[in-house]
This record gives sequence, C-alpha cells and structure tokens, in this order.
Amino acid sequence: MDVSDIHAASVDDKEVHFLSRSLAAFSIAELAKVDDRLAAESVVDEQDDDGIDAFYFDREEHICYVIQSKWVKSGNGSIDVGSVLKFSQGVTHLLSGNDTFLGPKLRKKTSEIQDVLADSRATFVLVICYTGQQPLSAEAMKPLDELLAELNDEEELVSLRVLRQKELHRVVAQHALGESVDFSIMLHEYGVVREPYRSYYGQVDAADIVLWSRFGDHLYDKNIRGFKGSTDVNDGIVSTIKNNPENLLYFNNGITILCSQLDKQPLGGKSRTSGVFDCKGASVVNGAQTVGSIIAALTTTPPVSAPPSRVMVRLISLQDCPQNFGVDLTRAANTQNRIEKRDFAALDEQQGRLRTDLLLSLQKEYVYRTGDKPPSPDSGCTLDEATVALACAQTDVSFAMTSKREVSKLYEDIKQAPYTILFNSSTTPLRLWRSVEVMRAVDVYLKQAHLSLEGKSRLIAIHGNRVVLYLVFRQLGATILNESIVDVAPEMAKIRDAVANTLGKLVTKATEMFPTAYPSNLFKNITKCKALINALDGDGW
Repeated sequence: MDVSDIHAASVDDKEVHFLSRSLAAFSIAELAKVDDRLAAESVVDEQDDDGIDAFYFDREEHICYVIQSKWVKSGNGSIDVGSVLKFSQGVTHLLSGNDTFLGPKLRKKTSEIQDVLADSRATFVLVICYTGQQPLSAEAMKPLDELLAELNDEEELVSLRVLRQKELHRVVAQHALGESVDFSIMLHEYGVVREPYRSYYGQVDAADIVLWSRFGDHLYDKNIRGFKGSTDVNDGIVSTIKNNPENLLYFNNGITILCSQLDKQPLGGKSRTSGVFDCKGASVVNGAQTVGSIIAALTTTPPVSAPPSRVMVRLISLQDCPQNFGVDLTRAANTQNRIEKRDFAALDEQQGRLRTDLLLSLQKEYVYRTGDKPPSPDSGCTLDEATVALACAQTDVSFAMTSKREVSKLYEDIKQAPYTILFNSSTTPLRLWRSVEVMRAVDVYLKQAHLSLEGKSRLIAIHGNRVVLYLVFRQLGATILNESIVDVAPEMAKIRDAVANTLGKLVTKATEMFPTAYPSNLFKNITKCKALINALDGDGW
C-alpha cells in the first residue's frame, strides 16, 4: 500500500492513514473479487480526494465500485455526516464527467472513468466501509438516500453497501478460518446418478433457497460470475416467480451446485418422493442468476403473496472426481448452448426472405444467425444492426428507446409487436439497408463530436445516440429510406449537419429540463425522452 504522500505529524496518524487505505483496498478485493495488487492500485485516497478513497471498474461485469473508508481506532462510532456529504458530492462530480474537483490520483484514471461513463450497461456500487460498531446515523444516511433517489430512475443505476465492523469481521473470519458454505437441502421427486461421478437432481422449493442468502457472495466462490442484479433475464425470472410461480420449474434451466462432500440423510429411506441432503463446501457453479433472482423476488417488501414455486437443482459430489473436474464443469456449464432471444429471429421466414432479397437486389450480405461470420461494413450488415436502425426509423420514439434500453425486448416474440413492426412482409431490403447506412453515418459523426465535448455534454452525445438517430431520421424523411433513386453518399453532408444541429439542441434542452439526471438513465426513460422531444417540437424543431 502506497503511503509515500502521507506526511503525518505522528507515527500513529500515519498508521491510521495506512489502515484506512488498506480497508478501502480490502473492500475492493472482496466485492470485485480481484487480487491484492489491483485492489491496492484502486486506492485514490489523498488530501483533496473529493471524498472518494478507492475506485475500480469491473469491465466484464459492468460494475463500478466507489469507496469511502475510515479506520476507527477505538472500534466505536461510525463515519460522520461531513465525510458522507463530501463523498456524495464526489460521486456527483464523478458521474457528471466533471473532473475539476476530483483528486489528482483519481484524475490519473481518466481513461477508466471515461470508459465507465460511456458504458450504457454500467452500474455503480457505492461502498461506505469503516471499523466502527455503530450504524450510520439518520443524518448521515439522508444525503446517501437523496443521492440514490436522484440517480436511480426506472432501473437501478446506483446501489449502496455499508460495511462496518460486524460485516468486516465476518468476511475476515470466512477467509481466515476457511469457513465453508454448508447447508441441508430437501429435493422433491429426486433422482440419482451413481457413475462415473455421484450426483442427485430434483425439485427444490424456492422459499428454501432464500435461506442461502446468509452466505452472501461466497455462495458463488467457484462460479465465473456472481449475481448480476437487475438484468433483462433476471427481471424475467423475478416476474415468473411473482406472476406465474408454477411455471418456474418449466421455464428455468435450474441450478447446479458442486459439493466437496455430499451425503443423504436417512430420513425418507429409499423413497424418491423427497430426501434431505447435507451439502458441505457447496458452491453454485451454474444458476447464480436464478438463485439471486429468487432471493430478490421473495425478500421484497411487502412480501410476495404468490403460491409456492419450485426449481430444478442438481447436486454433484466432488469426492471421487478428477482434480480439475469442478473447474471444467463450471466453464462448460456457463458457456455451452447459451441461447439468446435474438436467436429465435432465425426461425422467422422474413429473415430468410430479407437475406435473399438483399443479395439479389443490392448485392449485400445479411447475417442473421448466431455463429455466422459478420460481413464487412461495405458488403453487408447483421441482424443486430438492422434491428436498431429500423427501430430508430419508426415514427414512435418508444422503439428507439427500447433499442437503447433493452434491445432484446425487440426480439421477445417473433409473432407479435414490436418485432413484427420492424420485420414483416412490407420490410424491403432497400429500407433495411438504407436505415443501416444512415445509422452508421450518424454514429461516425457522433463519435467525432465526442472529441470536442466535455462533461455532461459528452455523456449526452454518448448515451443519447439513439434519440439523435431517431430525430435525424425524422429530418431526413421517408424518401431516403424508400426510393431507390436516392443515393446516400450525396446525403452525407446533410446527415452531418442534421447530427450537429440535433445534438446541440438536445444537449441544451436535456441540461435545461433534467439538470441532475445521469445521461445513461435519462436516455433509457421513455417518459422523459418523450418530454424532451415534445419540448424540442414546441421550440419549432
């Protein structure tokens, strides 16, 4: 831990600074599951740090951790209101893209900060960690609650974790003692596989899985990822549990648990109706999102009043397995045969028609099956590009917003809207290709604009890209998309001017109407974006 910049008056003061920084690094290491070197490098504590003591962006999981830490030597008390206010202010500065107030150490991470602010999938975990016993006071919680209320919109952008002495001791004990994840589980209508490696499979009541929440992230120690929170897939699991709990067993792929030791209790004898199994050294290696979603759904306030639900669970004993079997199983279970919603579009005959028509009429390739090699930009396009472009070319901005927020929802059901609005018998290869050409041109001009913009204006250009594209399509009109005599090349200057004009007005109006909104969330909110567009129209757009 680097403490070369600390010039404390006493050895004790220097030690407290060292311990506070170490606590920040420990929190990063524990929450982000990174090694000590990366955790230490994430520490940005210094005299003028704007309240932020550590910063780390997990690019793979799209999670940014922002830490404030304090070593309380006496073991009593908590973090004071002033420190919390400073931290809240620092987070606000960070998310606004304003680095004027950030400390020199954090400003050295400008590239990392720009990456997280440009990531439309990024979420932020704010962590207050201290070695005192007392919880944060109501006065200290108030600015944090206000910050979360301000930043979180229709989906959770920012969450808060408070780690005080009790939680920190528990984590340290788990590591020091090698505390094992041990529990008993009842399988209903279970079966057994005895060779070559022993495993059991059966149905488990979802309510029983909630009890596993006491293990926290250690439940997923051997998994390639932990619970990712609110995502399209996880929200679907939660919805099933709340609205159609009887379908969870059929809709969900289930949970796989590796156990260093697995034994069946005598209760129930040889009956396969139900059995209780003792799992020691357990780890969920597949189905982490299912476990987390079940816990999230059944621990809400007020509690879910839906009928009980069950999910398939597979228990595998590692007692007689080869040395690397657990690692190989984890990798295979999380990578093989993964199906996404867009894959179902390959079943739609319209996709095959468009592929043929694009090739015959425009000599362009159209790739819509997962696994097929994407064409070069000049020679064709992909289903993903076509979907976003056609969505933004619709007269209803809701399609553009969906393409930004959850593009998978456009593929949710290939038999009905919104998919059938985009892809139907009247969708011509010319309209598809021209829409993609315009989208590519708009994206190029927006990326050029990024270079001349700073702070919130730059973030609006990044996250408002689909609203800009929607508005540009409106300005260009239908002719460019539908008339074969129109060549896009001469229209590029017109598109460039439309982007500059649109972006300038959008930045002004968004800043005026929603001065505190984080752009990533703002441009996923259909209500607010419609209000923005209506305001632009009212100004004579």
